[in-house]
Amino acid sequence: MLTALLGWGSFTWRRAEDALTRAIAAGDRVDRLEVKMAENYLTKVEFQNYTDRLFDTLGEMKTGQQYLVKRIDYHVLEQAGESKQLRSKLDKQIEINDQLKESLED
Repeated sequence: MLTALLGWGSFTWRRAEDALTRAIAAGDRVDRLEVKMAENYLTKVEFQNYTDRLFDTLGEMKTGQQYLVKRIDYHVLEQAGESKQLRSKLDKQIEINDQLKESLED
């Protein structure tokens, strides 16, 4: 009877030790997962700071783009004005040349 009791106790002890080892291993895996999740987790304040910084950057880009558009428009309009002036000078020169040709032919 003592042998049976010792055998049962030993069997139960091994099963309890095995269950405890499995529980510790599962706890370690959960701890690693929690740490990994915590590393990737953003608080609301951090998220708000990141979005504020993103929108500030986008605002600066928009302002910079507007400045570039104004500068390009200015240069295009300036160039168009210069082209009109050159065209009018060229037309006058052609007209003068035509008049000279007519006077020489007479």
